[in-house]
Amino acid sequence: MQTFQVFPILAIAPLTLVFSPVNPSFVPATAQPSVSTAAGSAQLVRSQPLQLAQQSRVRRIRFAPGAISATIEDAVVRGTRDTYLVGASKGQTMTVAIASLENNAVFELKAPPNKAGQRRTLKPEAISWTGVLPQSGDYQVIVGGTRGNASYKLQVTIK
Repeated sequence: MQTFQVFPILAIAPLTLVFSPVNPSFVPATAQPSVSTAAGSAQLVRSQPLQLAQQSRVRRIRFAPGAISATIEDAVVRGTRDTYLVGASKGQTMTVAIASLENNAVFELKAPPNKAGQRRTLKPEAISWTGVLPQSGDYQVIVGGTRGNASYKLQVTIK
């Protein structure tokens, strides 16, 4: 543990800051983000085991039967991305919106891969988007922070 004294210019007494090393073994291996929907609960399926905060993650969103919307509350560490796969059909209308306490989270929306395996970006660095889907398949919603770590609430609706 390290202790530092900081002497603010306008303060009367010194401020003491204590830094303690973080042990990553305290991170619960079963931690799950919160997910809710308009018609019940949705299932968030991890395509890989829970990662420590420094790695990007890929997860699938599956709506509960009869639900058209899911909300995911999570956080992304600076320099990493959370990628959500959402299956949808051509002609459906998708709405994606993200909110963060410090207004520092955005998403990028990508269409399913074409025959060459490339994904077309439908909306780069956005906080909201609504549009008619051009093809059927798995859309990617890629969440990242614009500065520092970002706690966010992502809502995806498909009609």
